Amino acid sequence: MKTYSVALLCCLMLCAAGAYAQMEAGYQMAHIVSFEKTAADAQHMSDADAYKINMRMNGTVYSCRGNGTASTFMDWSMGKELPAKVSPDGKVLTVKSPNGEVVNLKVVKKSSK
Repeated sequence: MKTYSVALLCCLMLCAAGAYAQMEAGYQMAHIVSFEKTAADAQHMSDADAYKINMRMNGTVYSCRGNGTASTFMDWSMGKELPAKVSPDGKVLTVKSPNGEVVNLKVVKKSSK
């Protein structure tokens, strides 16, 4: 029984360390408020996988635009929490995707709510 308790305690400590590692270097948890894939533009095919994303972090809602493959944004949905940080100039929101990829979103508007 004592060995089982020690093993369980070690597992819990590893989980806590993993969660802490996700929050490295100024990252904070941000909620996805809305997520929408925009229509493909026939004139600008490079924008075919463009997204409009609103994320709330520390009481501020960031309206962002991002481009990427469908696999990058596959696990993104309303209500999901992801680690994110805002650039010092406030123009870029860097988000860690659930698949481990780092995504830079262009901030087009921010509002406190």
